[in-house]
Amino acid sequence: MTALLEQEIADYTARRDRLVEAIHTFIHWLDAHEGVDGERNLRLLDSAEALQRDRLTLAFVAEYSRGKSELINALFFADHRQRLLPSDAGRTTMCPTEIAYDPQEESCLKLLPIETRLAEEAIAHLKLKPVEWVKLKLDPENREEWPQVLLKLRETRRVPPETARALGLLDPQSGDENLGEDGCVDIPAWRYALLNLPHPLLEAGLVLLDTPGLNALGSEPELTLSAIPNAHAIIFLLAADAGVTRSDLEIWQKYVHKHVNFHVAVLNKIDTLWDEMKPAEEIRAGIERQVQDTARILKLPLEQVFALSARSALVGRVKQDADLLARSGVLSLEHLLAHKIIPARREILCHTTLHDMEARLAGHQARLAERAHQVSRHLVELSQLSGKNRDMVQQLRDEVMQEKERYEATAERFRHLRAQILRQGEELLGLLSKENLSALLADAMPDMESAWTTGGLTGAMRRLAEGAHERFARASRMGHNIQGFLHDTCERFVHMHGFKPMQAPALDLQRYRQRMEALVREAEDFCRDPTNLVLEKRFMIRRFIANVVQEAVKTYSLAAQETDRWLQLAITPITVRVREHKQILDERLDNLKKILANTEALQGRMLEMKQELAELKLRRTELEDIAHALP
Repeated sequence: MTALLEQEIADYTARRDRLVEAIHTFIHWLDAHEGVDGERNLRLLDSAEALQRDRLTLAFVAEYSRGKSELINALFFADHRQRLLPSDAGRTTMCPTEIAYDPQEESCLKLLPIETRLAEEAIAHLKLKPVEWVKLKLDPENREEWPQVLLKLRETRRVPPETARALGLLDPQSGDENLGEDGCVDIPAWRYALLNLPHPLLEAGLVLLDTPGLNALGSEPELTLSAIPNAHAIIFLLAADAGVTRSDLEIWQKYVHKHVNFHVAVLNKIDTLWDEMKPAEEIRAGIERQVQDTARILKLPLEQVFALSARSALVGRVKQDADLLARSGVLSLEHLLAHKIIPARREILCHTTLHDMEARLAGHQARLAERAHQVSRHLVELSQLSGKNRDMVQQLRDEVMQEKERYEATAERFRHLRAQILRQGEELLGLLSKENLSALLADAMPDMESAWTTGGLTGAMRRLAEGAHERFARASRMGHNIQGFLHDTCERFVHMHGFKPMQAPALDLQRYRQRMEALVREAEDFCRDPTNLVLEKRFMIRRFIANVVQEAVKTYSLAAQETDRWLQLAITPITVRVREHKQILDERLDNLKKILANTEALQGRMLEMKQELAELKLRRTELEDIAHALP
C-alpha cells in the first residue's frame, strides 16, 4: 500500500463521513425546531446509511496467468512482506475472490463449494446463508500464516467428465483429449471466495474483486450481469510479451468494454522483456510499441494503458528497493488510481446525496427567510399602530381579513390540486411497485423458462424490457405533468401573494431504462454463444435467467426509490410554504384582535416578534453552518 493511495482513500472516507455527519446534524436541527417526524428522519437516515455502506470496487479481470493476484499483492498488500494471495506459474486463484472488510465479521476466508452451481440460487442470496460456506479463520496475531490459509484458493478437484459438464465446467462437445489417465478432469473446488481482512484501504470502503479466466466468467452469470458491470473501475491485465491474444480479446469484448466502468489495461510481466543483451532504449521502444498496439486494439486512450511488472513492484516494496520499484512501472498505475479513479468515485458518491442535502437546506433557508420577511412586515405594521385610534386598528384588521380570505381561496384550490397530485403520485409509484413488476415477470417468465432457443429467450427478455421501458416512460410523463402542475401553482402564489419563486425538480429515470436495455443486450450476447444453449447447459440458462430477473428487480426497486424521493422533494416545499403563510396571516389577525381588546398588548407582542426575528436569524446561521460543513 502506498502513501498516495492511502491519502486518497482517506480523503474519500473523510468526505463521506463529513456528509454523513452533516445529515445527522440536520436531523437534530429539524427535531429541535420543527418537531420529530419519524418518516422524514427515516428518509434522511437511509441516505446516511447508504453512504456508510458505499464501497469503491476495483475488479481485476484477465485470462489465466496474467498476474492479477500478484498485482493486487503489489498494490495493496506489500506491507505483509510476503505474498498474501497465491501467485505462481500457471493457474493460481481458481475462483472469483472478493476482498473486503466487514467490522461485524472476524478476519476469515469463506469458500463457497463448487457444488452450489447445481442449484439456481445466486451468489448474492448464498452470501446470506452462512451454512453454505466453508469458513477458515485468519489469526490476527499470526499473519505469517495467512498466505498458507489462502492457498485454499488454488484448490481443484478431480471429477468424472459428466460431473464437470453438469456443473458447466467442461465443454460438452470436448473430446477425450481433456481427460487424464484416470478418465477424470480437474475443476475448481470452490465457486466463490470472500476474504475479510483488517486493512486501512479495505476499512475505508475499498473492495477488490479478483476474477478467474474466460471459462469461469462465462459460466457464472452473476459476475457478468452484476459484479463486473457494478465495479467502479476494471483493471484488465494482459501479458507484455504476447500483447492482446485471441482469448484476451474475447474477454475484453464479451465482459469488459461494453460496460461504462472506467477501464484500465495493464501489460504485465515486462520483466520478461528485460534483456541484458539489448540496449535499454531498444527494450523501452519495444514495450512502447506494445502499449500503442494494445491501446489501438482495445480502443483505449494511451493514458489508460500501462506496462509494468507486478512481481518487480512487489519485490521492490518488500525489499525496499526504490530503483526496482520505479523500474517496475507500477507507480504510474497507482497515480491514476489515486488521482482519477478514486476522486471520480468520490464525486459520484456525493453527487446525489449532496444535491439532495443542498436542496433541503436551501428550501429551509428560503422558508426561514420568508418567515422573517413576514414577521418584519407585521412588526412594521404594529409599530405604525402605536398611538393610533381603534378605527385605524379596525381598518387594518379588515384589510388583513380580506387578504386572508383571498389567500384561503387560493389555498383551497391548492389543496384540491395537491390531492390530485398525490393521487397521481400513488399511481406513479404503482407503476414501479413490486406488484407491477411481479405482473411483468409473471408474463415473461414462462416464456423464458421454456425457451431453449436464441429467439425464444431473447424474445422473452425483450418483452420484459419493453414492458419495463413502457412503465418508465409513463412514469416520466406523469412526473413531468406533476412538475408542471406544481410550477403553475407556485407561479400563482408568487403573483397573487408575493411568494418567492420555487422550482420543483425534474424526475429522471433514464439511467434505469438504460440498465434494462443493457440486460437485454446481455441476454442477446448470451444467446449468440451456442455453447450456452446445448442440452447439458440448461441449468446454466436457468441460472442466467434467475440472475437477469434479479438485476431487473434491483433496477425496478432503485427506480421506485428514486421516484418516491423525488415526490417528497417536489411536493413538500410548496405544501409547507402554503401552511406557514396561512399561519402568518392567522397570527396577524390574532394580534390585531388582541390590540383592539387591549392596547397594552401591542408593546408586548412587538417584543415577542423581535425575539422571534432573533431566533429566526440564529436558525438561519445554524443552517448556514451545516451547509458550510458539506464536503
